[in-house]
Amino acid sequence: MYSQTMTASTFGSGQSESSFRGWVVFAGIAMMVLGTAALIYSGTATIISVLLLGWLLAFAGVTQIVHAFQVRSWSGFFLYLLDGILRATVGTLLVLYPGSGALTITLLLSFYFIGAGVFRTVGAIVLRFPSWGWSVASALVSVALGLMLAMQWPTSGTWFIGFAVGFDLILYGWALLMFAAAVKKLSVA
Repeated sequence: MYSQTMTASTFGSGQSESSFRGWVVFAGIAMMVLGTAALIYSGTATIISVLLLGWLLAFAGVTQIVHAFQVRSWSGFFLYLLDGILRATVGTLLVLYPGSGALTITLLLSFYFIGAGVFRTVGAIVLRFPSWGWSVASALVSVALGLMLAMQWPTSGTWFIGFAVGFDLILYGWALLMFAAAVKKLSVA
């Protein structure tokens, strides 16, 4: 069994350690700035996120339709083609109507949070795996978030996605900064 001691050069892949750390710090700060902007302008960030998702779905759908005709002798051709048409249609609708798309996505997310939270709560209580109490707490927070989103819908649809994206960017930026700090400690050792 091969074991390697973790050093700063492990992460650099040929770059100098300070250059690597510098780029990670830059990325972390950029993520935190973008996340803060998304939190401040959550309505705009929501619309931008829905538009981006719409364009990605539309592009993926068109690509899948083209590919379906390239493999038209395949027995799953029609199912593959219909899936591509559905992706392209949903993507186009999101691009054309981003406000309605944000409302719909937020309502779906609220039901997802409620259903997944109930499922995880019951599963953790029944299985009682190590630290199952934390899973129950996390699941109950998901249920509460889902209920709050559903009760405040449609108002929550105008800000929630942008808020979630901003919050995630800030957390990921912070994680990158902590990673850079850990790499710096490794280079000193």
